[in-house]
Amino acid sequence: MRQNHVPLRTCVACRTKGPQQDFVRVTRQQNATLVAGTSREVGGRGAYLCRRIECFESGLERGTLERSLKGRINQESREVLLEWARAELVGSPIT
Repeated sequence: MRQNHVPLRTCVACRTKGPQQDFVRVTRQQNATLVAGTSREVGGRGAYLCRRIECFESGLERGTLERSLKGRINQESREVLLEWARAELVGSPIT
């Protein structure tokens, strides 16, 4: 019996590997805005982060998210992304 393929992704902050559903996709769209929690169908350059606040903070602080998205992230976008993470990831299981 054939098993289903499970896509693996890597967190750009902590380098943890796992199934795609365990990560949050952050997308940089053409107008340089960041959108978190997007699916693969949303256009733009994407990067994956663990569902932990620490990974969002670390990815922004160390610049790994900027490198993965191949573009600068302004202060306003950083604040919006961190607010989204704090609101959406509260109570999420840490993997």
